[in-house]
Parts: sequence; structure tokens; C-alpha cells
Amino acid sequence: MAEPNPRGTPAGERWNFGALVWHGVFFAVGTALAEPSTALPAYVALLSGSPVLVGLMTSLLLAGEVVPQLLFSRWVEATARKKGFLLVAVYSRALAWLVLGGLTLLWAERAHALLLGTLFVLLAAFAIGGSLGGVAFVDVVGKSVRAGNRGRFYASRQFLGGLAALAAGLLARSILARPQLAFPSNYALLFVGAGVALAVAGLGFLSLRESPGAVKRQPPLSDYLKDLGRHWRDDRALRSLVVIENLAGLHLMLLPFYVTLAQERLHAGPEAIGAFILLQVLGGATSNLVWGWLSDRRGSPSVLRACLALGAVLPLTALALAWWAPERYALVFLLVGAAVNSRNLAFSNVLVDIAPTSVRPTYSGLVGTLTAPRLLFPLLGGVLIGAFGFSAVFLSVALALLATLIGMGGAAPLYASARREWSEREPPR
Repeated sequence: MAEPNPRGTPAGERWNFGALVWHGVFFAVGTALAEPSTALPAYVALLSGSPVLVGLMTSLLLAGEVVPQLLFSRWVEATARKKGFLLVAVYSRALAWLVLGGLTLLWAERAHALLLGTLFVLLAAFAIGGSLGGVAFVDVVGKSVRAGNRGRFYASRQFLGGLAALAAGLLARSILARPQLAFPSNYALLFVGAGVALAVAGLGFLSLRESPGAVKRQPPLSDYLKDLGRHWRDDRALRSLVVIENLAGLHLMLLPFYVTLAQERLHAGPEAIGAFILLQVLGGATSNLVWGWLSDRRGSPSVLRACLALGAVLPLTALALAWWAPERYALVFLLVGAAVNSRNLAFSNVLVDIAPTSVRPTYSGLVGTLTAPRLLFPLLGGVLIGAFGFSAVFLSVALALLATLIGMGGAAPLYASARREWSEREPPR
């Protein structure tokens, strides 16, 4: 491969574009093999049988990826190059999966409690690595890909990642369906595969030719906190984004429980869970075309409306199929994949666009901290399901999301303000 030019030239941007897409493709493979909404909840349910622990697992992953961002943002902003943070993040996460795979083989059959405790420690490390990487990634994308090419970048990254994830989903289904790979060997193999995929994804970051950015002098903590308040007070687009993300976060409550419903009510085994993973990946990959078109034509708020609508439809569909057509329950996971990807595409693009260049990491951390309430939803879902059962909680969440979606009519100025500012603000350079 020819030596790339520095970032700032067309050849240099193409090189970095390809490097970041490479990471996205293999990151998607790792995610498909150890799917946080399917494989991990099923694994925790097999070890513990507790919906509360399933919910705690999801809340821990969400919180660990988001809450530390505000702490990391000051650290990241103080460096001219962010590539090192990305490498620490991706390889610490790869190591977490590899260790979990090995410990699953050693402890799953004779030390459930020890394995569960270690699992939560490893998931916390995995999530915190994602938090550090997320802060740095926003700035690296902003420097590496011009504003006019970011839509194509995210579309390419998600489309090619979706194709690779489909292949990984087929592999996951095959692993879980093989009788000779019974528990715990099947899940151990999935986790090791996820770790290897993330290690390969890190080669994309390793090859980045990152140009140094402006180093922001870090003020005293008291002044930094005042700056955060000023950003919140002065930036309507930031406030709009935080409100919208918290509202759209209601659907997170039930994400880990579609698979546990199938395990408990439909007695879904490993082969069925493998099919669920594949269908979730398929739903996410095919929906990317719709979300990309909708975001470009109508703006990211329209994608968030679609996310809310899917969040309301999903629990009703799951209950209806579980009661009356259990043989078709797997179709739920097509909608799960579409719902997850609608959220990912909308917020990733919007955050890069609205954040001023010099404070992108701060904006990333601030949004993550101010949307923290949604992180407790999966844990709350596990507690409520344990107390009241699947039907009552699924119906309640569907009604709450439906009411939120209907209430968006009264919040039209909020969306209009966000769309206007997102479209009129000069793109970061």
C-alpha cells in the first residue's frame, strides 16, 4: 500500500477514511459475536437465572461507557494527538473479551459466583475503555473526515460493518447450534472471537496518520465546571440533543429482556439464540440504508422519532408473538437491530456536527453525563420484571414510549430548534 500523505490532502483523508472504516468493520464483527443485547444477557441468565443481574449487566455497560467521559474529556483535550487513547481503548477491550473467554472455560461449571463477579469487573473495564475511546473518537473523526464527507463515512462504516457482522452472526449461530460445543465452550469461543476481532480492528487505529490538533490549555477545575455551565446555557443545540437522547433512552429498559423472555417462556436454546443474534445483525444492517436516507433528507431528529416508534412497537410485538405465534418470535430481533442502529447513527453524527472543534471531547463527555438517567433503565427493568413479570412491564414501557412519541407534537419547537441549528451552524474545520 502506498504511503499516505498527511491529513489535509485528499490522499491523506482517503487513507484515514479507510483506516476508520477498517476499525468499524472488525468492531462490528466483535460486537456481533458477543452481542450486548442478545448473547451477553443469555449468558448471564444461564449463569444466574436472575433478571436483576441481566439488567445490572446492561446498565453497567452503558454507564461505564458514558459516565467517565466527562472526566476523560479534560485529559484528552490536553493532548495534540488522540490516537494513543484509541489504541489503549481498543486493546484493553480486546483483552477483556479474551480473559472472559478463558475464564468461562475454567469456571463456568464449578464456580458460577466467582465467574459472575469477575464478569462484572471485566465488563466494567470493557465499558470504561469504550468511554475513553468514545471521547477520542469524536475528535479524531472531526479532524480526519471533512464535514461534507461524514455522512458518507458513517454510511460506509455501518454498511460494510453490517455485512461483516452478518458473516459473524452466521458464525455465532453455527457455534451455538453445534452439539459438540455445549455450554460453556460455545460462549467461551464467542468471547475469544470477539477479542480477536477487536485486536484486528485496532490495526485501523494503529495505521491512522493523525495531524496534531490545537491543544486546549486546561483551566482549574472550578473554571472548567463554569465552562460546562456556560456551554449548557448558551448552546440550544446541546440542550436539545440531551433532552432528545434522554427521551429516546426509554427503549433501553427492555433491550436485554427480549432474549430472556424467549429463554423463560419459550424455552429457547443455544441454537435459537444464535438465530436471534443473526437476525438482530440483519435488522441493523438493512435498516442502515433507511436511517441514512432519513437522516440526510429529514435530519437526525426524524431518526430519533423512528427510534421511539420502534421502542413502542417492540414490546407489544414480543408479547403478541410469545403468546400467539411463538414459532415466529425470532422476528422480534429484526426490530431490535433496527432500533439499536437508529440510535447509534443519529447521535454519532449529530454530536460531531454540533460540537465546536476545540471542545469536542468536552461536548461528548457532557452529553454522556447529562443523559446518565437512561443508564439505570435496564436495571430498573430487571427489578420490575422480577416483581411484576414480563407482560406488565412490557406493556407499561410500550405505553410510556407511545405517550412520549405523541407528546413530541408539543415538543415540535425543540426539534425545529435542533434541526435549524444543526443545519445552519458552520461545520467544524
